[in-house]
Parts: sequence; C-alpha cells; structure tokens
Amino acid sequence: MPESRRSALPVIFSLVILSPLAIDVYLPSLPEMARLFSASDSAMQMTISLFMICMGVGQLFAGPLSDKYGRRFSALLGIGLYVMGSILGSIASDLTVMYCARVLQGFGAAGCAVTAFAWVRDNFNAHDSGKWISYMGGMIGTIPTLAPMLGGVLAIQWGWEANFIFMAVLSSIIFLAAFKLMNKGRPAPVEHHEEPSSLYQQAKEILTHRQFLIYSLTGMLTMGGILAYATNAPFVAMNMAGMDEFGFAMAFGSLGILQFATSFYAPRLVDRIGRRRTIGVGAFMAVLGAMAILSVSSDSPLWFFPASAIGAVGFNLIFGTASGLTLEHFKHCAGLAAAIDGFARMTGGGLIASALKLSGGNVFECVALAYALMLIPFVLNYLEIMRKKNLLNEVRVDQTGKI
Repeated sequence: MPESRRSALPVIFSLVILSPLAIDVYLPSLPEMARLFSASDSAMQMTISLFMICMGVGQLFAGPLSDKYGRRFSALLGIGLYVMGSILGSIASDLTVMYCARVLQGFGAAGCAVTAFAWVRDNFNAHDSGKWISYMGGMIGTIPTLAPMLGGVLAIQWGWEANFIFMAVLSSIIFLAAFKLMNKGRPAPVEHHEEPSSLYQQAKEILTHRQFLIYSLTGMLTMGGILAYATNAPFVAMNMAGMDEFGFAMAFGSLGILQFATSFYAPRLVDRIGRRRTIGVGAFMAVLGAMAILSVSSDSPLWFFPASAIGAVGFNLIFGTASGLTLEHFKHCAGLAAAIDGFARMTGGGLIASALKLSGGNVFECVALAYALMLIPFVLNYLEIMRKKNLLNEVRVDQTGKI
C-alpha cells in the first residue's frame, strides 16, 4: 500500500464516526436537556431528526462537489461545518439555537460520510474496497452503542454541554489531520470513463443499476433497524427498567463491545463465504433478533438488550458489505454513488424508525418490526445469489460449446 494511502486511512476512518457520534453521544442527556430548554420529548427528538434529514439531503450536494473538487475539499468543508455546529451546540441556551447547531452538524457529517466512502472506492479495487468499507461499516454500526456510554460519563462529570465540546475538539483534530494527510486534487480518471458524463447521466446510471438498488435498499433497512433500537433503548432502560443515565450507558455499551468485535470478523466471513452470503447471514440474524425481542416481557425489560444484540450483530455483517456492493461499479462517480446511497440510508432509515414509532405498537413491537423488515433484503439477496449462479452456469455452458 502506498505511503500516502496508508497515512490517510486513519483520517478516512475518523470521518465515518462523526455522524453516529453526533446522533448517539448525547442520548443519555436528552432528559436533562428537555428540562433545561423546557421542551417536550418530541421537541428533543427533533434534534435527532433534523440532523438525519440534513445529513441525508446534504449528501446529494456533497457527492457532486467531492467528484468535482476532490475528496480533500469535501472532507475539509464537511469537518469545518461539523466543528461550527458542535461549538454552537455547546453554548446553546434555547431549542432554536440547538436546532441550528444540529443543522450545521448534519450538513457537515454529510460531507464527511461521502468523502470517506468515495475515497476508499478511489484507492482500492472492487474487492479490496468492499473489505475496507466492511471495516468502516462495522465502526458505523458500533459507535451508536458505545457513544452513549461515553456521553453518560461526560454528562455526569461536566454536564450535557461536554458532549458537544467533545465533538468540537475531536472534529478539530480530524480537520488538522485531513488538511495535512489527504491529497489535493480530483480523483484520477477511470480507464473506460475518460470523458466525463453529465450529472444527470451518472445519476440515471446509478439509479437504474440492479445491484445498486438491491443493496442500497438493504443498507436503508439496516439503518432503520439500528435507529429503531438506538432511539427506543433509552426508554426501555430508564423508563421501564428505572436505570439512571450511567446504567443505561453501560447496558447500551455492552452491546457495542459485541458489535465492535463483530466488525473485525465481518471481512473474514466475506473472504470465506462471499459478500452476498455474508449479507444473507446478517439478515437472517436480524429476523431471529425480531423474534427474540417479541418474546421479551414488560416485567423483565432488560432482556430487550440481549435480544436486540442478536440482530445488531447481523447488522454489522450487513452494513459495510452492502456499501461495498453499491459502489462496486461506480468508481468513475464514486462521490455521487456514495451520496445517493447515503441519502437513502439516512433519510429512509430515519423515516422507517419514525414511522414505526407512530404505528401505535409498544416499544418491543416497534423494534421487532424494524428488525423483521430485514426479511425483504434476505429474499432479494437470495434471488441475486441464484441469478449470479445461473449466469455463471450459462458462461460455463458457452465455454464448453454445449447448448
């Protein structure tokens, strides 16, 4: 691996943690913030929804900018907005200012996410980029379970503002690292795409590609399951089980440790059984997790966490692997492809989690249904495996001259 690539990798991995960190690190502080701002629970939940909407929409702008001006430009722009949003959040004295802070953080995180996935596709072939994206996906899936533990400790020691100060300091360090270690300029042209096509042509190519659509949908439903669990877990731990902020963070974080271990195993499983079969295993585990969650009794609500862990491990097998498959055929417009996929994941996943909350079911039913939706990609993925197998058999028949 070239030295420039090796030195930039830690920066790229740092970029992907900023978005899940911004969603989850202050979850334990939501009750305290609601009291301070004299806001309802739904008004505080809007701070999460605003971030996700802005991150989803922002990626549609960040992708083309990244393809045109280069990955370093989009990274620095995104991190800069994230730093400003974090600082503004730390000094917010009312809900309006906090909303503005979350909008800045959301648009900033959009640039960071697009840059990270597109940079990997620029610098590695389809197989290797899929492996690195699997590691990145593991981190994205793990941070939502570890961040509340960190946030709980920070809030207990220094108050809820410490969460935003932490995000500001961390993103500032990443900004300096990106400025120094990432290469300037645009991505190198791809052999068969020397002549740049229009943005419309590139978008049409992406949105009509079978593999992209299947695995972008898979990523969106995976994100929906992750968010459904993450946003309902505080209610289960603190309202139903009577835990304090730190107790919730420990319960949430224990699952995160399991997911962190899984994130290192996912690429090895891909090497052994292939990307599509790995996704099939993950989707199957998510459906098993749904059944386990439905068996949890309201008299023993803490069983919700080990039941959810079954599906959460499955999500870690899916998230990065599916991202690699969505970008596989779009090295010539990796930024735009990553943007469309990221928009679908964040916006679609957020809408799924929100819709399930409004469905009228109890907390266990909502999360179980989000997990059970993984049956859709399980079936689509199986059909895709069969299609690939049939195509391979046809090629073998042609090569032997048999009809």
